[in-house]
Formats: sequence, C-alpha cells, structure tokens
Amino acid sequence: MPEHARQLLSRLIAREVRSRFQGSASGWIWLILNPLLLLAVYSFVFGVIFKARVPPGLEMPFVAWLAVALWPWLMFSEGVLRGAQAIRDHAALISKVAMPREMLVLASVSAVFILHLTGYAAVIAVLAAIGVDLNWPGLPLLLLSLSTLFVLTVGLALALSAIQVYVRDLEQALPTVFMFWFFLTPILYAPSLLPDEYAAWLDWNPMTWWMTEIRSALLYNQILPGWPFLALLAGSLLMLWLGRIVFSRLSPYFEDFL
Repeated sequence: MPEHARQLLSRLIAREVRSRFQGSASGWIWLILNPLLLLAVYSFVFGVIFKARVPPGLEMPFVAWLAVALWPWLMFSEGVLRGAQAIRDHAALISKVAMPREMLVLASVSAVFILHLTGYAAVIAVLAAIGVDLNWPGLPLLLLSLSTLFVLTVGLALALSAIQVYVRDLEQALPTVFMFWFFLTPILYAPSLLPDEYAAWLDWNPMTWWMTEIRSALLYNQILPGWPFLALLAGSLLMLWLGRIVFSRLSPYFEDFL
C-alpha cells in the first residue's frame, strides 16, 4: 500500500474511532466499562437464570467460555454491519473527494476491531484476575485467528456495502440476519450439548469454525495452527477476493444511486 494511502487510511480510522465518542466526556472510560458490564449481564442471564454450562471435561466458569467467543462475534457482526453502511454514510464525501472508496469500508471495519479488541483485552484480564486458567501460549494463535476473521469481515463488508447502495432494504434486513446467525453459532452453547442430528449442521456455519479455533487457543491448550486454521485462512482470503470483485464492479456507478 503506498504511503499516501496508508496515511489516508490512518486518518479515516482515527475519524471513525473519534466519532464513536463524540460529545461524550467519558467516552474512553466506557470503552473499557461497557464490555465488563456486558459480560456481567450475560453471565447473570445465562449462567444464573438459564443455568448454562460449559462442555463436559472443561473446568471453568460459564462466563469464561462465553466471553472468549462473544467478543470475536461482536467484532465480526458489528464490523460487517458498519462496513456495509460505510458507502451510504459517506455519500457526501464520495461526491466531493477523489479517493479509493474501499478505504471507507476498510476504515469502518478497522475501527470496530480496534475498539472491540480493547474491550476483549479488558475482559481477558478480568478472567485472569478471577482465576480462570487461560492458555497464554495460545495468544499468538488467537491473534492469527482474529486476523483471518478481520479479513473475512472486510471481504463481506465490501460486497454488502456495494450491494446496499442499490438495494436499500438490505440495511433493514442485515441486523435480523445477524441475530439469527448469532443464535445458530455455538457461542452461548457448546455443540457437544446438542443432539447429534442438530450438532452436525453447525459445521455448515463458517463461524462455528472460527469460534472453535479461538476457544482452542485460549481454553484448550492449542499452540500451533492446524488444518482448521488453514481452512479459515483460505475461506477469509476467498471472501476478500469475492468482496473486492463485487465492489469493483459496482463502485463506478455509486454516484448515480447515492
């Protein structure tokens, strides 16, 4: 990436991050406090009220099992949703400034990942403080898995941001789609707790693979990437390639529809 493009991307990311806290004097405090409050709510609702449990053989609180996968899902889902709106949200900028338009999508997704990674780090620190036995040597594998998730998110956001310029109803449909996708992903429950005929279908959900790899890195003492990671890498690169194709085919006509 040329130097001027990197500088432009950095400014766009900084602008996206600042906009999240614009008008809030204590915005950066909520960056840490919000994840902890969300973790407490989920822990009470699913761990206390619904008596959710971890897979057999894993000795740890349910809140740890949940938190390790919940924040990567939040990065992915919010990254796609915000990235999908990036072109329409910056319609005025597109019409006035000559710039690579995919930068707007990349900046939106990057800002989401930066903010949620900060919250994720705070949550992991709290889990360690309360005595949860995390696999610290697996942190490099965790970061690699999150990197492939970022690539997947950018590719999907590129495609959806271009399509959404022409199909306005997509903006209303996507949050509902992601809500269903969330409950079809083993985040609140373990696949081993489902009946066999239902658990087999989870393998068709790509996010099942990401959640499994992330949990393996932090909870199951996995250190080195195996063939599932290679599958995640290949899938994310394929999605990025497809997203760029869709975006490049549709972007020349954005001004006619914005």
